[in-house]
Amino acid sequence: MSQETFDLGDVPAEPTFSVGELTTQVSDALRRAFPEQVWVRGEVQNLKRYSSGHTYFSLVEKGAGTGDKMRARLECVLFRDDRPAVNRALKQVPGAELGNDVEVRIRGRVSVYQGKLQLVMSAIDPVFTVGGIAANRDKVLRALAADGVLDANPRLPMPLVPLRVGLVTSEGSAAYHDFVHELEASGFAFRVAVLDVRVQGAAASRRIVWALRQLAARAFDVVVLARGGGSRADLAPFDTELVARAIAAMPIPVLTGVGHEVDRSVADEVAHTACKTPTACAQTLVQRVRAFVDDLDDAAHRVSSLARSRAAIASHQLDDAARRVQRDAPSALARQRTRVDRAHGRAQELARRRARDASRDLDDCTRRLGDLGRRGVATAGRRLDAAERAVRALDPRRVLERGYTITRAADGRVVRRVAEVAVGGELVTELPAGRITSRVEAAEDDA
Repeated sequence: MSQETFDLGDVPAEPTFSVGELTTQVSDALRRAFPEQVWVRGEVQNLKRYSSGHTYFSLVEKGAGTGDKMRARLECVLFRDDRPAVNRALKQVPGAELGNDVEVRIRGRVSVYQGKLQLVMSAIDPVFTVGGIAANRDKVLRALAADGVLDANPRLPMPLVPLRVGLVTSEGSAAYHDFVHELEASGFAFRVAVLDVRVQGAAASRRIVWALRQLAARAFDVVVLARGGGSRADLAPFDTELVARAIAAMPIPVLTGVGHEVDRSVADEVAHTACKTPTACAQTLVQRVRAFVDDLDDAAHRVSSLARSRAAIASHQLDDAARRVQRDAPSALARQRTRVDRAHGRAQELARRRARDASRDLDDCTRRLGDLGRRGVATAGRRLDAAERAVRALDPRRVLERGYTITRAADGRVVRRVAEVAVGGELVTELPAGRITSRVEAAEDDA
């Protein structure tokens, strides 16, 4: 085995950093690249406030046309000392806030902490936040209007008695209890099916859409989307295009009772009926059912009043008719009796005339039948005499009286030809006075 030795003394060694050294190098490079604080815009996600006073969140950028798909992410921190200044800036512009799903423009220092890039926030642009929310709402509403679905749900007819209710909210929340309590206090037979979903925070929009689709496949009169009061960030899911299109696609009316905000959300604009609170939403349903019951009561009262009025009129008319009958009955009876008497007299006279005519006709028929009978009897007598003479002329006894005889075979048949007798057979010869029985000895035919 051979072995070679190499001298590496002339080869420069590559530098090797420790984790701390590399982190320091990166931090120094970032400070040189970003010596001043920078403004960054993005959507707030996973915001958490700790008891220490520090606030941590992520600032994300989503790709255009990719829905919720994240394109970039930056971790941010708002320390306790900088928080009062940020809160003061937000209070100066109504509606501005730092919350989940809110588009913000913040200022901060780029740094590295524990090997991760982060932005240490120091200020916020509240006007950008409010304008972004309004611009997003306007964008969604324009898209819905362009597709012709902005008023799709409001066009659906509201049931006269919306007793079967599908409720989308967080079960056990104040919004749930306010809504259900109002329905129970009404005394009407409402049936409520609750889909328990969290209606704020990350993925709230997708949860709401899932709940709406579940209720769309079942038999409900209305669907209620309810949530109590909260910040703009808490109510952000109700301004998303995803929720708005799900409401527009519902085959039954959707009622919204979302928060206590003065401004309407996109969900309110798309829904069939928008109410300020869950309680107001329940009151809307109760009032509609009560209006139907009141209409039924009014209709029943009108029918009852009309029936009593018609019955009174009919009774009065019946009494009048009875009085007229009692008053007019004797004279009418007399008139009818006169008519009957006259008709009876006419019928008797007509019967007498018909009887006389029938008697004359019967006498004539009797005479004609007598004459016809006598002629028929005379004719029949003459025919009978002629027949009698013919019978006497054809009587065999007449033939015998003239000297002829009649020969019969043993079976009584008259023998007319020689072929009708057989040798040895018996013959009976009938004479004018007696019979002679003989036996055939021979038979010859002269023909």
